[in-house]
Amino acid sequence: MKIKYQGKETETGADTVATFLTTQGVKPTEAVVEYKGDILSGEAALAAPLEDGADLNVFRIVAGG
Repeated sequence: MKIKYQGKETETGADTVATFLTTQGVKPTEAVVEYKGDILSGEAALAAPLEDGADLNVFRIVAGG
């Protein structure tokens, strides 16, 4: 299936948001995830099934001093 990840069309065989993020080297619990316009939180939400054509964006919070 094809999804739009970080604004780019991406081919994937992953079945859930969490599985896809793991294949991209992103720890789902260490990022803010926007999927189909909604912010996902918690393990249950990240288990949401990926849908063909859906938008997925990931934001990492970085603190510094």
